[in-house]
Amino acid sequence: MVDTTYSTKVYEKQGGDELVIASGGILNIETGGVVKANGTQGAALTTQLTAITIADAAGTPDYAFQALTTTLPYGLATAAEAITFMYVVQNLQVRMAEIEARMEALGLVIAN
Repeated sequence: MVDTTYSTKVYEKQGGDELVIASGGILNIETGGVVKANGTQGAALTTQLTAITIADAAGTPDYAFQALTTTLPYGLATAAEAITFMYVVQNLQVRMAEIEARMEALGLVIAN
């Protein structure tokens, strides 16, 4: 809830038990600064596995997966579905790496 008794965008509430960053305010953590909870910085994230390299990228992605095959070998029904699945996993790997890098840069977690 907005407190109209304050005119600054970043302020400490009376009593000193709450720091407020109002709309338009900025929390700027300078180089070397970190964010801690109870005196502890967030732990490093699990080390990333090697990213997937997709050798066969032919065709149009097929996001409408059929039921998995139920005879040996078990798997996706078509090569296009398997390639699409690999692209989705690869995209998740890239996005998680970007999130991790930004969290480390902000000092939210310890760098690996």
